[in-house]
Amino acid sequence: MSVLVSEEIVRATGKPEEEIRLELAIFFYQHFKVSAGKAATFAGLSRIAFWRELAERKIPLHYDVADLEQDVKTLEEFREHYHAGNQ
Repeated sequence: MSVLVSEEIVRATGKPEEEIRLELAIFFYQHFKVSAGKAATFAGLSRIAFWRELAERKIPLHYDVADLEQDVKTLEEFREHYHAGNQ
């Protein structure tokens, strides 16, 4: 399912679509426990940029075992890629 922010909503809020998507992503993160990665993707941001946005708003991170496992996997892929490029 895709979420479409209609031109009518954009005009009614007076906010750019990117800002509306960010607000929705934060809402999903806080109220529906959507992961930071998925919320960041929805907002069109990197996970780090999304975390920064949460920090600026003083919204605590939800960082669980699944997040840790994903980060470990990403680091392992990076390490493999880095070592493959240096051989």
